[in-house]
Amino acid sequence: MAEAHFFFAAWPPEDVLSSLRQRLANLGQQDWPPGSRCELPMRWHLTLYYLGTADPKPLQSRLDAWRPGPFPITVTFDRIGAFHGGRVLWIGAPEAPTALQQWRQGWLAGDSAKAGPFVPHVTVLRAPRPRPWVERVMAPLPWTLRELTLVASSGGHYTVLHRWQMSSG
Repeated sequence: MAEAHFFFAAWPPEDVLSSLRQRLANLGQQDWPPGSRCELPMRWHLTLYYLGTADPKPLQSRLDAWRPGPFPITVTFDRIGAFHGGRVLWIGAPEAPTALQQWRQGWLAGDSAKAGPFVPHVTVLRAPRPRPWVERVMAPLPWTLRELTLVASSGGHYTVLHRWQMSSG
């Protein structure tokens, strides 16, 4: 059995999902490295904070006391970029809005290993080999985060463990 990894994520609503699909289609397969595979849209998500392989039971008391403010937060995706030498193609934002950065800081509390740069993104494509990729600007796509989830990932499968609905009031 694969070891589970846990993370906080937001899943795109249907209108954002549709726009992400269109943006990927507009790229054209000629831009995809040979052997690339598109991530299934049902797996597209915005990882907000990666918790790792920690046992979720001790995390439960922290979650029970947690209050998810300051949501909702709008993130504007306006880039197509890549990680890992062009092997992971993403659609995202050059940086997180201040409110989202502050929310993440609350979870970082003493974890300097995760305090590096945070690039809000949705992974849309994986290539089998590194390939040079130049980040591209695209038409802005605003996404208002209205729901957060705690997710377990094991063996390539995601299981939503908890959902928080966000409201402005």
